[in-house]
Amino acid sequence: MTGKLTFKGIVSIALVALLASFARAQAPFYEGKAVTILIGAKSGSLEIAAQIVAHHLGKYLPGKPAVIVQHMPGAAHLLATNNVFNVAKPDGLTILASNPNVAIAQLSKVEQVRFDVRKFQWIGSSGADGVALSIRSDLPYKSFDELKKADRELVAGTTGPGSNAHDFPLLLKEFAGLKVKLVSGYPSNSDVLLAIERKEVDSWSALATTIKLAADRGAVRPLVRGRVAGPGFENLPVDEELATSALGKSLMAIKSIPQAIGRAFAVAPATPADRVAMLRDAFAKAIKDPELVAEAKKAKIIVNLISHEQVLKDFTALLNQTPETLKEMGKYIKAEG
Repeated sequence: MTGKLTFKGIVSIALVALLASFARAQAPFYEGKAVTILIGAKSGSLEIAAQIVAHHLGKYLPGKPAVIVQHMPGAAHLLATNNVFNVAKPDGLTILASNPNVAIAQLSKVEQVRFDVRKFQWIGSSGADGVALSIRSDLPYKSFDELKKADRELVAGTTGPGSNAHDFPLLLKEFAGLKVKLVSGYPSNSDVLLAIERKEVDSWSALATTIKLAADRGAVRPLVRGRVAGPGFENLPVDEELATSALGKSLMAIKSIPQAIGRAFAVAPATPADRVAMLRDAFAKAIKDPELVAEAKKAKIIVNLISHEQVLKDFTALLNQTPETLKEMGKYIKAEG
């Protein structure tokens, strides 16, 4: 009879609905969506590396989503780190491009820290990066020894305590005789570099890759590096070797761990395990992509996959310090947002 459904018709409709529901369930989660890589910097090698990863990560995720980079500078990367840990929905669509120095802020019990680096779901790192101290290229000093003998105190621009720009020259000042005055408050590394070019400051410390980009165009002259040697900086003196006390060497060693972690990526702690697994697999494949490697090489960034297990292991080691070390560290590394 017209207008009435038979039992067979009802079953057919239910079966179609069930199959449609099953098909939707099987569709890749990332299909038709956008993944955001959030970074607490608007320039520098970390930002460039994040952009390069964004260009290639989506092709290895099921559903091939768009991947974009969003900048959230401020508080030496603490704003972005807090956001991914506490605010962003833990659905695998927001990835933190981390500055591993935020672990120093956590170790120092900075009030603005609202995260625990050991609880992030780490995806992996695209490679280690060193740190280097540089001076304006027009200054006469050609070595660290000459810098120590300078007849005036150099002015170092910094983004604030907890950053490489601040802590690296501070430890050299306290434990290796560097004559330097730290001027904090610059929003980002690009602002410090601009101050260098305007001759408002004399010295700038940052990740070695970032410093090398500026050095290659003649803006700065690198003079000292950290334990991890950036390309072209292998022959520079190492900060730990310049330290005149065991405490200085120890504190510089603590600062070197984030450099070894390098350009690490993470998602929020509560992100579903299957999506974390997808991201880790896609990230590992993307880092080995010949197109990504070529793009990184053009940007003068060396990529080398560091596993999520190694990233977590290094962060855990960094935070595992004796009370005695922490007490002394607090006198010299006063990380703030």
